[in-house]
Amino acid sequence: MKYFLCLVLTVGLLFIVKAQDSVFSYAYQGTTLYYIIDNNQQARVVPPLYPNLHYNADSTQSDSWYGYSQPQGPVVVPDTVVLNGTHYPVTALEAYAFYRCYEVTSVTLPVTVTYLEHDAFWLATSLQSIFMPGVTRIGNGCFYQNFSLTSVTVPSGVTELIPWTFGLCTSLQSVILPDGLISIGQGAFYGCSDLQVVDFPNSLTTIGKAAFYECNSLQSVDFPNSLTTIGTHAFLGCSSLQSIDIPSSVSVIDEWCFSRCSNLATVTLHEGTETIGFCAFRECTSLTTINYPSTLTVIGDFSFQYDSLLAIPLIFPENLTYLGVVAYGDCISIVTASLPGTLGSVPDEVFYGCLSLSTVTLGEGITSIGEQAFNHCPNIDTLFVMSAVPPTVGPLTDSTFFTYNSTVVVPCGSRDAYISDPAWSDFAEIIEDCNVGIPEVDSYDVTIRVKNCRIEVEGAEGETVRVFDITGRLVHNESLSAGVYLVQVGKRPAQKVLVHPNN
Repeated sequence: MKYFLCLVLTVGLLFIVKAQDSVFSYAYQGTTLYYIIDNNQQARVVPPLYPNLHYNADSTQSDSWYGYSQPQGPVVVPDTVVLNGTHYPVTALEAYAFYRCYEVTSVTLPVTVTYLEHDAFWLATSLQSIFMPGVTRIGNGCFYQNFSLTSVTVPSGVTELIPWTFGLCTSLQSVILPDGLISIGQGAFYGCSDLQVVDFPNSLTTIGKAAFYECNSLQSVDFPNSLTTIGTHAFLGCSSLQSIDIPSSVSVIDEWCFSRCSNLATVTLHEGTETIGFCAFRECTSLTTINYPSTLTVIGDFSFQYDSLLAIPLIFPENLTYLGVVAYGDCISIVTASLPGTLGSVPDEVFYGCLSLSTVTLGEGITSIGEQAFNHCPNIDTLFVMSAVPPTVGPLTDSTFFTYNSTVVVPCGSRDAYISDPAWSDFAEIIEDCNVGIPEVDSYDVTIRVKNCRIEVEGAEGETVRVFDITGRLVHNESLSAGVYLVQVGKRPAQKVLVHPNN
């Protein structure tokens, strides 16, 4: 057994010595670099202690360069090197080739170099520019933590950016991506805090997980119609991003995708979007405008929580089948919400803390309302409940609604059922509306219509028309929110009119 172990160690030692002996130096334009000749009779740039590619995070110098003078300033890699009178083309940079070469400021590669191995320039912290015209493949983390790199042109032959390619390149300001690029991998531009603009090519299909995580100077992105996937956390913390237009080819907006984009004001979605994922737009505190295409079926848990400026009427598409818990929690500017019956239930805490919420419509198919769904919503004055059967409320009835001072409007003939239901009987007023969904009401010799959220009266020429809300306050008859209104024409008795969210 001892003999066998010694034999193994001896063979291993011979292998290492042979591999290290194959490393040779070559000087070009005042810089000495190190190379090996591979099985294809091509030269590859390596660190001098190759194949010792391990790194020591606590040391001040790479294990791979320990005891050797590192290159400094501008470095030009030759297209060929000479060994024993033979010329060999230089085609690649091996892993850790310039690892922790702190004083290299620029690198120019010949067109013959097509491949950069993983971590080739990791922690080359003074590197400001890289010229790599022939490169077609860039390895994982190749330029990771190049803190001085300011601009990059990715060569035309590159079709994929591998994960963490330019991660934590904090001074990177501009990137030119080539036509033909298909995917941007996980964390490829993670933490590039100075990056302001990225132009995506029309060939791009995938933006990976955390690809632009905390690129907090990124001001705009223009997604191509070829794009199909935006990964989780892809733009999380991009606090300078102001607007996004997501093409119809992207069916899923993944979890945390645009969360904490604190200056994001406008989001445009198109037919084809099906899912807004978990926390997708959470803490987008400047978001005021987002549309919901008819193809949307899922709005995930916490997806818009703390979006304090979101104030547009929440009129969800009829295809919506899932609305997540706390989806709009603490959205303090929302005034109107209309939930389709396809949901079946109102989820727990979905509108918790929506301080301005005043009008809510629950579609006919909604049969239950979750715990604290409308808690800390003190200003709800009108609830339109389209189901003739009172939805169940709970499980803790007292916490579902913050106030019972609201007027509940129910279908014709169902008032008694609501009054006799313990979960609904405490409301201040329960009234029937037999005109729900009918935007035209005949009143004596005039006709009252609802059109474009405005009440119109025909046949009352020369007479004063006044519109009051359900509390009797005179309101301006323009852009009316969904709710019950009283319309008085001349001296006639007031006529109750329902402005439905779809009118």
